[in-house]
Amino acid sequence: MLVDAQNLFSDEQAITAAAASENIIDLGEARDIGTGENLYVVLVVDTTLDDSGDDSTVAVTLQTDDNESFASAVNRQTLFTIAATAAAGTKYIARIQPDALNEQYARLYYTPANGNLSAGAVTAFLTRDIDKYVAYADNITIS
Repeated sequence: MLVDAQNLFSDEQAITAAAASENIIDLGEARDIGTGENLYVVLVVDTTLDDSGDDSTVAVTLQTDDNESFASAVNRQTLFTIAATAAAGTKYIARIQPDALNEQYARLYYTPANGNLSAGAVTAFLTRDIDKYVAYADNITIS
């Protein structure tokens, strides 16, 4: 899986309260880049998420806007909900809807529910190549 620095939303970003991703992706101009090949957002938990009651979740939403300040941000797609008990190394992958990236700027927005988290960090990026390989045991018996 290739990670391009220009397509990086968050790089070990601490998530303890509602916040936008630390990076914004500039798509160059307002256009629909989702037509054609599938695009994905991949999120990897870098530091285990934690809260006192282990009952919080974090909703991750893709937002777009026609200006870099996100003064009129539009929630395009809720990508996934992360449990407060998500361990380091947990990976989430969501396919972006074909019409979701139709403005010039894109970012992620992290929204905790049931209270703020006391710890946790994530890395998230936009890609077209995802790492979904799974190795299975051989179904062969040699006697």
